[in-house]
Amino acid sequence: MVFDVVVIGGGVVGLFVSFELVRRGFSVAVVDRYPEPGWGVSKRHAGVLHVIQLPFSSYKSRLARRGNPKYVEICRWLGVECREVPALLAVDRWWKLPVVLAAFLYLRLHGIDAALCLRCRGYRRDFKFATAVLVRGYKVVDSFGLLYRLYDALREAGVRFFFGCRVDHVEEGAGGVVVRTSCGELLARYLVNAGGLYADEIARKLGVNVDIAPGKGVMAVFHGREVGAILAPLTLRPHPRTKGGAVIPTVYGTVLFGPNLTEARDKEDFSTGKEDFELLVKRFGKYFRDFENLTPVKIFAGNRPLSPTGDVVVKSTGRAVHILGTESPAFTGAPALAEDVVKALEGLGLPRREPEELPPPKPYPKCGRVVCFCRGVTECEIREAVRRGSRTLDGVMARYGMGMGPCQGSRCMAEVLKVMSEELGVEPRDITKFGGGSWLVL
Repeated sequence: MVFDVVVIGGGVVGLFVSFELVRRGFSVAVVDRYPEPGWGVSKRHAGVLHVIQLPFSSYKSRLARRGNPKYVEICRWLGVECREVPALLAVDRWWKLPVVLAAFLYLRLHGIDAALCLRCRGYRRDFKFATAVLVRGYKVVDSFGLLYRLYDALREAGVRFFFGCRVDHVEEGAGGVVVRTSCGELLARYLVNAGGLYADEIARKLGVNVDIAPGKGVMAVFHGREVGAILAPLTLRPHPRTKGGAVIPTVYGTVLFGPNLTEARDKEDFSTGKEDFELLVKRFGKYFRDFENLTPVKIFAGNRPLSPTGDVVVKSTGRAVHILGTESPAFTGAPALAEDVVKALEGLGLPRREPEELPPPKPYPKCGRVVCFCRGVTECEIREAVRRGSRTLDGVMARYGMGMGPCQGSRCMAEVLKVMSEELGVEPRDITKFGGGSWLVL
């Protein structure tokens, strides 16, 4: 079968590109090296939809401002939780008030919905700070739910997915593109390279010489209190690669500190240590009221693909469009970036078509005994996740946010594994946590 477009990369960008293509009536295949959708850069995400990204003239900043409001309708269509929360750009001393005033004027000058929050009485119950700028429009989203529900909708719309398939060779010809993978050969008229951290390796196969460096961000998750706003320490000298992290509420009822930005040894370096945790606590703990009552439940790291230009790059070559350097806030900008990629494909010869609405993904059946009490997930939902393609424990649990609460899945993991083994007709020892050698039962 010859597809209209092969998309390499099943993360948030690749899924949204596929969404824009299939709703225009094109046949699409998605190839990804991981066993589940969104398991690359998108998997280790803070779940924040940003408003501010400096400099405002950058492409990634414009993408974020275009993409953020689109999520309200997208999440409603998918049936995914998306909660709007204000962001407080705060200082810890009153003598820093000029910094707050300067930031407020700068943001308003660039059209950001911001207000001076000199006393901020409504937020003193959660946070300790002197004063702040309040920025409206930020959102926290169930990022795992969004990825899997979007994947479900695309599957139902006819998109073909090839997971666990490494791209070995890509070759352009007069009539199209040949993509040779570890799972076989795919033919397409056009190619979209949305390979995230590995987009540079795909690009080099087609003569584009570019290097993407991994930038590691460490995050710590705490349980014990829910907060109603994001709080970020304010500085007039922001880091060009990161917004510096924040205290972030999640849709799972936990609080997240981070992410920071540290050097990664390689693209698969997700290591964390005691010093990472202590740095996050030192930076953000002083802003959190009653911090001693919070219980740390998890620390994890993610790698972002740092662009060689410091900005997202969309580059066309022959019959391919390459998306390079999708560093933060690419998750926020993904719906807008996908529209731009379609325009780039049209510039290469893809027929111009008007998009049509797709039906929402089928809802998950909710019946049987409750397996995860933190999220209210039933046995029927676990079986349905397996029927929709999940073959790993993490894949099933991530669909419903299991393992995101205070117990981190310790109460339900064994039960999920048991139901999965029954549904697949295999022994529990045959199921891995996230593929490869991640065995749970020996």
